Amino acid sequence: AMQANKLLSLVFVFDGRSVLLGLKKRGFGQGKYNGFGGKLEAGEVMRACAARELREEAGLSVPAAALVRRGVLNFHMLADSGMKGADGTIASRLEVHIYSCSLGDAEGEVAESEEMAPRWWGCDQVPLGQMWADDAHWLPHVLAGGDVIGDFTFADQATLLSHSLDKLPPGAMQLDEQRIRRLRVDHLVYGVPGSLEEACAAFEAATGVAPTKGGAHKGLGTHNALVALGGAEDGSCGASCGYLELLALDPAQQPRPERVWMAMESIAARGEARLVTWAHTPARGLEACAAAAAAAGYQPGDVQSFSRQTPDGRTLQWQLAYRHYTEAMLPSDGLVPFLIEWAPPCAAFTPAASAPRGIELLSLRAESAAPLEASASLAALGIDASDLLAQPAGAAPCSSRLVARLRTPKGVVEL
Repeated sequence: AMQANKLLSLVFVFDGRSVLLGLKKRGFGQGKYNGFGGKLEAGEVMRACAARELREEAGLSVPAAALVRRGVLNFHMLADSGMKGADGTIASRLEVHIYSCSLGDAEGEVAESEEMAPRWWGCDQVPLGQMWADDAHWLPHVLAGGDVIGDFTFADQATLLSHSLDKLPPGAMQLDEQRIRRLRVDHLVYGVPGSLEEACAAFEAATGVAPTKGGAHKGLGTHNALVALGGAEDGSCGASCGYLELLALDPAQQPRPERVWMAMESIAARGEARLVTWAHTPARGLEACAAAAAAAGYQPGDVQSFSRQTPDGRTLQWQLAYRHYTEAMLPSDGLVPFLIEWAPPCAAFTPAASAPRGIELLSLRAESAAPLEASASLAALGIDASDLLAQPAGAAPCSSRLVARLRTPKGVVEL
């Protein structure tokens, strides 16, 4: 199995057109200038890690909420050139979450620490020759206001072998993070034609993460496999954005049930995998949300209770409200989610908690053939349509589509 990424934070403090960098005095990266940051500790989220490291290394206290997300970089360090832990093990896969803040948001005085010697630099005069070799590729874009997602492979600490980089417009990472948080995604439903095993192999080839077998949906004609989805605060090692469900027709359910859900018969007939729909966890509780939606003129489906045994013998319980059966019945072509709520005692062993990790959900966006109808239905569920819909310029498209951007060990993948 691929080594899990070691998660790290990196913070750049700006004062107008100047940026605060620190000269590393010891350890990994000694003698190089960098932003301020370090390893995520157990029980911490990324922003809290970034704020703590900035305080420890440069003497500045910044509220976590004032840190703006600017990017994520993956580093693959070959030949024992990675980061050595206290136990002597070497982390060869580093995942660095980048933030920025303004000096005006900070309290305290810039001060040298045992780790770093801080110094202000003009944004157009940073000492790239005294920095990591990758910085020349992405740091100027960040200093100019943009965001980045990249992958870098080092032969040793001085030699950059290869890289790929997505340069994003200013504010893109922060905006996507805020939208994802408000959407309250429990999971995404990715319908696949043919066999579930073949779909899992294709997914692993595309992303580098192998889904694990979930279970069968008795009476609904399907079975699934799962991978966890991390978010901005827990990266590829987490599951804060729930999970992705690969859904296929279950050959063991013969004859096929009268009602197969999630438009799976259409997907099998067409022979094309697609993101069918998604599940939303209402902040106000499922039953209250379903009742409010019905009062607002949108019927989310009857609230039904479900349970199944997990492989280790525990009982997983949840409630759903859905009417996502045939393609013709998918609300707004599946852009409008179904509702889900897990029983509180099951929080530690929901599918997200036990599914394989390694993927972060960057964004979930949709184009609608009937945006007014979709917006009204989303609003009835308490979802701001602008957090999901990204309409192309001009006339509405003739068909709707749901697009998830995933950050994977093999780069950014769109479903």
